[in-house]
Amino acid sequence: MATTSAALQPKRGRPSAARASAIDRVILETARTLFLAEGFDAVAMEQVAAAVGISKGTLYARHSSKEDLFTAVVKDTIAQWSSEASKLDYLLTEDIRQRLRHHAYTMAKSLMQPDVISFQRVLLGVQHRFPELAETISDIGYGYMIDIISGDIAAAAARDGIPARDPEGVARMIVSAISGCHLHEVPSGKLTLERLLAYADRTVELAMAARTAW
Repeated sequence: MATTSAALQPKRGRPSAARASAIDRVILETARTLFLAEGFDAVAMEQVAAAVGISKGTLYARHSSKEDLFTAVVKDTIAQWSSEASKLDYLLTEDIRQRLRHHAYTMAKSLMQPDVISFQRVLLGVQHRFPELAETISDIGYGYMIDIISGDIAAAAARDGIPARDPEGVARMIVSAISGCHLHEVPSGKLTLERLLAYADRTVELAMAARTAW
């Protein structure tokens, strides 16, 4: 944290747009690190401000409460994950099996990243206290993948001449199967990336086998 604090030594006058943006970024990254390491309840706003190297007033001017800061961290983190996951989208073809497998593998690889697992543990511990945050996470995480896959299914139906009555329902089943496997098996410590990838592959194959029922 010493480097972070040194980079944000107080300066006189109103901060430039670039410096304000840098402060915002460091706040989110620092808060994320602290939340992951210590959990939501153990982290104080004063602690975040000190670690960043800013005053409490500066922090509260940007985030009115710890709950607000945590929500901002969650949204920013999911946005980063989504951006990272989309970097291989150029590999997609028009084949629906290939597209579904690509999305399924991307999900599995993302879910098995250590920081994702750590973040999920923190979220599970507080989501019952922040129902609006839980809904937001569902919309921008779970819902995001459902939208992508259902869009691919609908496009493939039109392209291949094979009707799909419920693209969203099929997408929801695929996403739920993979994320559900991860959610229930990670706590045991036995789930590996290879195992989840195999499960994702099997999920896609079963979905493809039932394509006429889509």
